[in-house]
Amino acid sequence: MKESDKKFVENWERIKSQGKAKYITKHGVGFGIIVFALNTVLSYWGNWGQMSNADFFVQLFISIVVGGGIYGAFSWFLNDFIYRKKLKEG
Repeated sequence: MKESDKKFVENWERIKSQGKAKYITKHGVGFGIIVFALNTVLSYWGNWGQMSNADFFVQLFISIVVGGGIYGAFSWFLNDFIYRKKLKEG
């Protein structure tokens, strides 16, 4: 196993021991905030007065909960798949 693979395996074992929920929350919220910020800027650039509080909170909720949750879960399963593959390769 290459040195980079060993690092990945060790790092993933450490992250995995902390739990799936913590990983998805931590990475999903971070990703959701980035998506929310980009979506807000692209949608309301130059028209900030048109955005209502309801729009703001609906977009925030969708970005963080839906987008972040999907991203966090997907990245967890992808990393776990890569981890198992690297362990099999030895």
